[in-house]
Order: sequence, then structure tokens, then C-alpha cells
Amino acid sequence: MHMIAWPEDIVVNLAIDEDDDETTAAGVAYVRRHAPDVDVSCETRTGNAAGRLLRLSERASTVVVGGHGHHASRAVLVGATAPQVAAHSRCAVIVVPDEPGDPSDQDGVEDVDRPPRRVAVGIDGSESCSGAIEFAFDRASRIGSGLTAVACWWWQEGGAYLAGAEGYGWDPDLHDRELRLVSEQLAGWSEKYPDVDVRTVLVHGNAVSVLTEEADRAELLVLGTRGRGGFAGLLLGSVSLRVMTGAHRPVAIVPSRLGKAPG
Repeated sequence: MHMIAWPEDIVVNLAIDEDDDETTAAGVAYVRRHAPDVDVSCETRTGNAAGRLLRLSERASTVVVGGHGHHASRAVLVGATAPQVAAHSRCAVIVVPDEPGDPSDQDGVEDVDRPPRRVAVGIDGSESCSGAIEFAFDRASRIGSGLTAVACWWWQEGGAYLAGAEGYGWDPDLHDRELRLVSEQLAGWSEKYPDVDVRTVLVHGNAVSVLTEEADRAELLVLGTRGRGGFAGLLLGSVSLRVMTGAHRPVAIVPSRLGKAPG
């Protein structure tokens, strides 16, 4: 879909010009060239892009959007399409940067001799992560890749946080306890997808920094939209947004309501 943005409160007879048709045609040609087995349909619409995509998300399995549109600055988030769609979509949303790649690639071209990139998923031990975990396992299985499950916790004055860790004061058993929790959460999915090699990484550090770095190493980073609830849920939402807008690789945002643990 090619959207032509136009303020909804302005009524105007706006014709779609040849340049817009060419943009749509170029997109279709690109898909058919790189994925000839995929059935492609197209349409060009005027109006609010986020609103249109959100309506489409009600019957789609996945929505794919560009990360920054025509805004050069990543700081321009208010009114941007990708954050709005990712926050309110009824299905999974994959946000692809304008120029996806590994910042370590000096010429912007990936080394074909490298091992296949792994899919990564950010988890926090809560049931609301099931949607992101299932999406990540399914994606890794489809492309024949491994899966890296990443959980991060950090210490700051007043307490320790692991996307919702409760209580205050230093807990020497926090690392081991959370690692067990994460391992238990992945167990059912590993049985459902035995072909996927799973690695669990529990990192001490700022969530945004850790996940952004992981995204830049991964084929795809998968995140949920909600955490353990309450204040932690707000933190995780903020983390997902900041990682999504800062990563150099595709990031998938999966609504928590889509997930259901296997069993």
C-alpha cells in the first residue's frame, strides 16, 4: 500500500498523479523480483497512513512499515506512522529502517560468508511475552535460524529492575532466579520448535542499550508491547519504542494479546 498523507480535516479533491502510481508500481515490481512466489496486490490511497494501516491490521497477520518515512531525524516521533501503528495494531508490526544493515559494515554491504543471523527476542518472564516469543520462534524456524532470548536487568539507587522486578534493595539471588524464570518460559516453545537452537542471555545493563545492540546483530529483534503491568508495563512500552526507532535492523512489535503459551 502506498499512502499519500493529507490532513483529514481538510476536504479536497486530490487526484493521484503519475508519480504516485509509479511509486506503487515500483514497490510491486520489487516484491515480485525478490519473492516471485508471493501473491501481490496493491492500492494507492490518500489520507492518514497510520489510521489506514491500523484498520488493515484487523484482518492482517503482519503489517510491515518503514521506520522513519521522509523524516531524516529519528527524533521526529510525534505523528510518525511507525510508532502509531506499532502501538495500536491488532497484529504484529515489523518496522524496517530506511537503510537496514549492520553499522559495523563499513560499506553498508553484508558479508555473504558470515553465519546466518539469529532472531532475537526480548523477554521479561511475564505471560504477556508469549506473543513475542511465539512470533520469534516461528520466524526463526521459517528461515532456518537460531533464536537468542535476551532479558536485561539493571541496578540503580532504590532497587533492581528486570522489566518489572518487585521489591527494593540488592538481591544476590536475582540473576539466578530470573534466569530460571526465563528458561521455564522458553521450555514449552523449545519443545514446539525443536529445530530452533535457543540461547538465553541475561544481561546487566540499560534495557534500551542492550536491546538496540542486540537488534543490530540480529536478523530480526522481536519485542512485546506490554510488560508485567503497572509502572513496569509503561517502562517496557517506552523501551520498545526507543529500540524500534534507534535500531539499524528490523524490529517486530507483537501485541501481548496474540500470545498463548503452548501446552
